[in-house]
Amino acid sequence: FFVRMVRGGTTNYAVIQNVAELESGKTYEYKISIKPASGQAGAYKLQVIDTENGNAIVAGGTAGVKPTTASWNDLTISYTAGASQNYAFRITKDWGNAGADIDNISLVCTDCSETFTNGSGDNQWATASNWSSGSVPTSSEGVTISSGQTIEVGSSTNAVANSITIESGGSLIVSKNSDLTLTGDFTNNGTVTLNSDSDEFASIIVGGSSTGDIVYNRYVNTQGSGEWDLIGAPVDGLSISSFVTTNSSPLATSGSTYAVGVYDNSDGSWTNYTSSTVASAGNFDIGKGYQMATASGATMAFTGTIATTDQTQSIINNAGSGGSRWNLVANPYPSYLNANTSADGSNNFLSVNSGVIDSSYLAVYGYNADGTGYTIYNNTDSATYIAPGQAFFVAAASPSSASLSFTEAMQTTTGGDDFIALSVNTSSTFYLKLYEDQDFIADTRFYFDSNLTLGLDPGYDAGSHSQSTAIGSRLVEEDQGITMGINAMGIDSLEEATIPLVINRSAGVAFRVSLEGATIPHGTKVYLEDTQQATFTDLRAGDFTLNPQSELSGMGRFYLRLGSIA
Repeated sequence: FFVRMVRGGTTNYAVIQNVAELESGKTYEYKISIKPASGQAGAYKLQVIDTENGNAIVAGGTAGVKPTTASWNDLTISYTAGASQNYAFRITKDWGNAGADIDNISLVCTDCSETFTNGSGDNQWATASNWSSGSVPTSSEGVTISSGQTIEVGSSTNAVANSITIESGGSLIVSKNSDLTLTGDFTNNGTVTLNSDSDEFASIIVGGSSTGDIVYNRYVNTQGSGEWDLIGAPVDGLSISSFVTTNSSPLATSGSTYAVGVYDNSDGSWTNYTSSTVASAGNFDIGKGYQMATASGATMAFTGTIATTDQTQSIINNAGSGGSRWNLVANPYPSYLNANTSADGSNNFLSVNSGVIDSSYLAVYGYNADGTGYTIYNNTDSATYIAPGQAFFVAAASPSSASLSFTEAMQTTTGGDDFIALSVNTSSTFYLKLYEDQDFIADTRFYFDSNLTLGLDPGYDAGSHSQSTAIGSRLVEEDQGITMGINAMGIDSLEEATIPLVINRSAGVAFRVSLEGATIPHGTKVYLEDTQQATFTDLRAGDFTLNPQSELSGMGRFYLRLGSIA
């Protein structure tokens, strides 16, 4: 894109144009969203220009395609190329001094198509000789998979197309380490399968409409002690009863009880479906989380349609009425979602939902499936993504129902394991981990960055999922009585700070506290103070150990001292 300003004489206009090389005889559709300044909608016009033949107007006419209001206008112009050459899709402003906002620009060839021929015989999308044109499809081309053809998006392929049609008898497979992004429509009259394993998940994003089912083979953890999994349906329109029937082999059972259940935060209870209740269970509610388990760790088939609109899920804080603040929700799309600001500055789960999640718990709480509870993910982590069909807990802010949002704009094909950030922000952080002998019990995290305070910084500070956790901390300032799982504060706190610790342990059970994962400056001193014994343990030099003679509960006895202990 470039901007050209022309001034002088009776003219005073600006040009913003997109120049593209078009193929002779093919029809192209150009779309743009524009929001003119008040009273100046009539100053703008969209046209197609032949840049190689005297800048002749070849579509739109002299008047052009115009916006009609001062709000957002979606403009579309089509042109069938007369020659294979460059053309300009141009927005012209004829008069006025105020500007306009422009967004959502796209150029699509509406009758450019690629047919999969499997010329090489390897069935792979990424093999150029497998396509009718001899080239791998681009985002402006439609794709057809004919009857009898099977194509695989595999080998870490990032496939793109404008639209795709799978004809009856045709088959598309997206491998666990690959993805497909469509700017236009998805039509399936054949078979479409997406695969996964314990740490890799196929992804598909549909920018237009979607017709026909997909099968998402989603990995679900084993039923072992403290294990299970939190899962949501990555497809829409799936009956829970049919899901149980289809997955009768891998799905764990106990007598007549299936390892598929719901969480009720009005009383904090879990209820699994049984052979007598599953028939009336209805469909999976996309955006809602469920507990699930397989007999030994396996994929289960979720069959349904792809959600192509924004989704909402109702959440509520019932902590004041005998229930819980925690709501089990799930990624409703067969693609990854941006979780935090490092993944996307604005189109991320935490930012979009900051108004309905409790500010003291503005985070995603992912189940560890190992008996240790939940890991907290928020803006203290670098780019973090929510896997397709992954469920997790959020803390609702209001005692009245509110709508939690999953938007199409959050979708991404970037991601890895369930709730595993691609990397950890190692600017300044450390953990205190509590052990009984060699057995890990719990941990709490401390994070330091510029522009943070000693009080509550929503999206950075986050309360522990369990307020009776074995170890946590409290805010240094503006303490609200919440045990924090992540305590975030300014970089200057590394020079000197006293942080109240919360330790909950039984009498007569020895434990130790270890400093781990530290990326703070090497010269920063970290001491654990025991006020009852009047001791300071240098955690840089060794662990704090104690065999309490009485039960330990809450805050007041232990403090974390950074910097000087004077």
